[in-house]
Amino acid sequence: MKFLLIIPDGVGIRNFLCTSFIDQLLNHGEVTVWHTLHDATLTVHRERWGASVRWCALPAFREGLAERVLRQAKIFAQIHWRYHQDAGDVQLRFRRPRGRWTSRLVTIAAHALGRLHAHPKGLARLDRRHAGATLRAGYLVSFESFLAQEQPDIVFCTHQRASRAVPAMLAARKLARPTATFIYSWDNLPKGRMAVHADDFLVWSDYMKQELLDYYPEIDPGRVTVVGTPQFEHYFNSHLVEPRATFLSGLGLDPARPVVCFSGDDQTTSPHDPVYLEDLAIQLRRQPPEQRPQILFRRCPVDLSDRYDPVLDRYPEIISSPPAWIAEPGAEWTNIVPTPDDVALLVNVVAHCDGVINVGSTMALDFAILGKPAVYVAYDPPGLNGRGISIHDLYRLPHLKTVHQLQPVHWVHAAEELGPAVLHALTHPEEKAPARHAWLEQQVLPPLDQASRRLTEALVRIAHQHRKDPSP
Repeated sequence: MKFLLIIPDGVGIRNFLCTSFIDQLLNHGEVTVWHTLHDATLTVHRERWGASVRWCALPAFREGLAERVLRQAKIFAQIHWRYHQDAGDVQLRFRRPRGRWTSRLVTIAAHALGRLHAHPKGLARLDRRHAGATLRAGYLVSFESFLAQEQPDIVFCTHQRASRAVPAMLAARKLARPTATFIYSWDNLPKGRMAVHADDFLVWSDYMKQELLDYYPEIDPGRVTVVGTPQFEHYFNSHLVEPRATFLSGLGLDPARPVVCFSGDDQTTSPHDPVYLEDLAIQLRRQPPEQRPQILFRRCPVDLSDRYDPVLDRYPEIISSPPAWIAEPGAEWTNIVPTPDDVALLVNVVAHCDGVINVGSTMALDFAILGKPAVYVAYDPPGLNGRGISIHDLYRLPHLKTVHQLQPVHWVHAAEELGPAVLHALTHPEEKAPARHAWLEQQVLPPLDQASRRLTEALVRIAHQHRKDPSP
């Protein structure tokens, strides 16, 4: 069996190149990775598999104006269709026209077109028009030529939001090669229409499957398979975990004292993270030294700004542990990619910190896996005065509905609550344990360490089904 794995950017690397996924695929046949990665990233993974895996570059292409407008119009159409259920006002504020005048005009045109198609039939029409515009593009020939030569049994795209994967997936479907894609993150479906369409879809949970069917009523439920996500498999690899004393002492932290991780978000989602980090340091300084937790700061891997520097300079007790990611050439966040070293680093951060604090991040799920509490910051910094998006609006986003329903995290609604809330969470880790467990079971299919195996089995099954019945 021949597997063709599309890595259109850095987003799927941690899930599919830093896990056992490719090893398991190799047990069933040949693996070719069709990618846009640069040499620095490729070197690490080429060494791991040697000649067992072939690496081929995706053809370079320039997305045409029609394709670009239609792709964005689908997103706006979904937001307007689900405006009241999905906090459409907040989502539209994140998508205000910005950048050069050409980008602004594209956004304005896409928004207008999206509003005209803000219903299920309109969305399906936009999907067809987007596919049609891409299929007519001259650059599609190079994708078809590669696929005709390779003749893969299945083409698998590592995430559904990548515009760079669109021609590859459409060419595969045109040539009657079976295709599948993976829903990359818990917030993806409510926040935007899929750029990539496929014959089959692989999702985290029954909850996500129902979510997919709600947003895409035209999809046959039999084409959606619940597999979990490889994102959390690393926490079950004991070989990655260093002794607590070794890891924390190596960072300059005292292993005998509690440690709380402040994990940053990207600048767009949480522009005020430096304020929250400073508030945390101030509030913890007011706690008695014998009770005072230490702060380990892990920034969002795609945030390369210097916005935290003044805070780190003023509060030397904050220990920074930078993610071990590689910034490839290119300005987009998708060009900043994880490494196997960062997988081990993150596992140790979660294993040896006693809790986490952030703004609505999935890091709460990471810590929940190891039975540790999370604190969500839920107050606006002084002086916001209507500028920017309020944190209260951020928590209205649809992927956070289940957090409000199940309450698996502690909440902080004012700066002065930070110290007491962190101390309470660390001294009573069992308080939210049932809610954390329910949240994990809702969001990710257990057992969590078997996602790569289930993914592989799903792809093998889909390929075999296509051989029996070539029509999708």
